[in-house]
Amino acid sequence: MIVVRRMLLVGLCLGFSVGVLGCTTKALSSHLQDSKTELLLQCEAEFLQGKTDRAIEIASEAIRLNPDRAEAWNARGFVYASGGLMGQALEDFMKAAQLKPAHATYQSNLGIAYLESGKFASALEAFDQALKLEPQSARVLNYRGLAYRHLGRLDDALQDFNAAVSLNRQDATIYANRAVVYALKQKYVEAKGDLDRAAHMNGALSQVFQSRGLVEMLVGVFDRAEEDFSQAIALGAGDPLLYYNRAIARSILGDSAGSHQDYESSCRGGYFPACGFARTVPPAMNRNL
Repeated sequence: MIVVRRMLLVGLCLGFSVGVLGCTTKALSSHLQDSKTELLLQCEAEFLQGKTDRAIEIASEAIRLNPDRAEAWNARGFVYASGGLMGQALEDFMKAAQLKPAHATYQSNLGIAYLESGKFASALEAFDQALKLEPQSARVLNYRGLAYRHLGRLDDALQDFNAAVSLNRQDATIYANRAVVYALKQKYVEAKGDLDRAAHMNGALSQVFQSRGLVEMLVGVFDRAEEDFSQAIALGAGDPLLYYNRAIARSILGDSAGSHQDYESSCRGGYFPACGFARTVPPAMNRNL
């Protein structure tokens, strides 16, 4: 099953901004508009223009001028994380949370960085702290549910996802992530229902179609599985395991040529179990040799 992981980074928040990537923090009051704050606003502006190196330079200068300012550490961590530099991001988010432990956004960002780094127990601790500060945050409940799932605590994960859904019924990622837990508990009807809802809410999430295809494979609906895998690929998913699973569905459906092509794509993508099948030329192709 595919957890909607890329959506995690969308949840990161600069903390000082008024709108970046869905952040909804309040605008800075006029008396805070000092030179250091101006640097942070410049950092945000550069980031929005795609100038990540310059954004990091500006945030670093803000840190140099005032190393006790949590906003600057959080801002640089945000830019690092958005660029995939999760090790550096984690260090900066840790510093921000240490400087302002009562700031829910900083605790949440730290948890997300831990989660992306595979440090699930530490992520859980950070999300616990964030939820003590904002207990009604569907966003953080969704992330903590992911941490619980990776730790094998499926009942706790399901409880968090249920709570998140009750607080926000419009977030497709919550339904998609809850579906993974349902599938792991072999509750395929419930998993399929959540993935149907997620696909209806946001048809651009390739992970939703990939996960739904897996559930359909598990219940033997191979034609629907093949359609969902194809939709995931059309949306830009390039996971070699996705091609491998579609190859299986196509093989069962009698599409030997399509199956062989997918095995080859999976093998080229680095999923080596597919390579043995890719070397087997299907009969339909043999007749054309």
